[in-house]
Amino acid sequence: MKSLVNLVLQVLKDTYLLVNEIKQHIGYRRLPLEKRRRWTKWEVIQELGMSESTYNRHIKSGLLRPMRLTGEDNYFEEDLQEAFEQSRLKGRI
Repeated sequence: MKSLVNLVLQVLKDTYLLVNEIKQHIGYRRLPLEKRRRWTKWEVIQELGMSESTYNRHIKSGLLRPMRLTGEDNYFEEDLQEAFEQSRLKGRI
């Protein structure tokens, strides 16, 4: 019984260390806000090769989740990765 408890404790310790390592790695990859590229609605429509109605449909479906700054839809590049991938698979980009 004691060895089972020790095994569980070791697994928990290893998991804790791994989670901390992942958190540090993710923190280093993200750029500060002022250095990240911001995309406008029209840049997204152009880059993804879609119409405005398709753009609106993607917002309703949740594929695109814009930040509404100053009344305009804006995105950071990492927020568009899934939409870029879908357009690439469809041969649009």
